[in-house]
Amino acid sequence: MEKVQTTEGEAALANFLDHQIHCFIQLAPMVRESTLPRVSRLYALLSAVIEDAISVRLLGDSARLNQAYIISRALLERVTNFCFLQLCTDTEFDDYIDYTLNKVGRRLDRSIEAEGHTRARIALKDGVFDLPPEIAAAVAKFTSERGREKTRWTNVSLPDRAAVVEAKIGRTGLFMSLLSIYADASEALHGTLYGAVFHLGTYDVGAIPRDQESLDRHRHSTLACLYLMAGGAMDTLLSVLQALGQSGVQQAAASSTAAFRLAAIAADLTVPKERGQESSVENNA
Repeated sequence: MEKVQTTEGEAALANFLDHQIHCFIQLAPMVRESTLPRVSRLYALLSAVIEDAISVRLLGDSARLNQAYIISRALLERVTNFCFLQLCTDTEFDDYIDYTLNKVGRRLDRSIEAEGHTRARIALKDGVFDLPPEIAAAVAKFTSERGREKTRWTNVSLPDRAAVVEAKIGRTGLFMSLLSIYADASEALHGTLYGAVFHLGTYDVGAIPRDQESLDRHRHSTLACLYLMAGGAMDTLLSVLQALGQSGVQQAAASSTAAFRLAAIAADLTVPKERGQESSVENNA
């Protein structure tokens, strides 16, 4: 039996994510007061990452794997966006901010249509109001020629955003995290049958749990994976901040790397390095 399939292996990766949460909580005030405009502007996004990580741990402790996948998906997209937005063009960054203003305006008058009829509507003052100029401009920016809402702030795909991040820091665990979590979590969100049971190992051909013992092993390894991917994504965010020259992040980044190595060794994902050799798990994280 692999160590990650045990209570001890899961706990080692849980400790890693706990370390990342503590690290980000300590870092949060520096991000809020950062002299780097884009960093401080997206402080709320970093705060949301902290909340996601805490939620993943709470759900994991209650063996709520399906929900933990869903929150992990949110964490990965937020981390990817935060990092990408530090490196993208001014136009792309402005689009991201304007998209938020657009949503602020649209939520004041919302409706659902089905079969050509409005079935539900929530509107401020029955829809009779004037939007502030900057919000009106943002709504117009994200309205198509046919009068429909543009529902994306960028046409750059999530993997391509991750590629921009990797080009900056040289190595990132975002791709493996996205591959391991994003699609399955999306199925859970979209209400498919696959999304309702995949986390139980139902579709793991050749390794489908057949009894409580094998189901327990699957649960431990799944949670260990979620903790590793979430903590690794947070490590990537620290690396980006360090590459940008954010003050106070150097120690946090070094601590994150050390915590990952200790967790990987404790979970038998790698062996202690000797004579400067790099372990395979670090090359893929």
